[in-house]
Amino acid sequence: MNFSISQFLNKLQNLPDNKKKIILWVIVGVLAVGMGYFWIRSAGERLNKMGENLGQINLPKIETPK
Repeated sequence: MNFSISQFLNKLQNLPDNKKKIILWVIVGVLAVGMGYFWIRSAGERLNKMGENLGQINLPKIETPK
């Protein structure tokens, strides 16, 4: 199966406009899902590190009169 990039691009150029829009929105959707996944993953890691750092803080003990 010999399929070059130029043949693929020619096929894309000859598609009707509505099919081009569908392909474009599918690509945008896939990219958005991928970026969202990595953003949520990195935010979770940052929150985890922040929680670890907060756990290491030694607060002074305050004594209250009885």
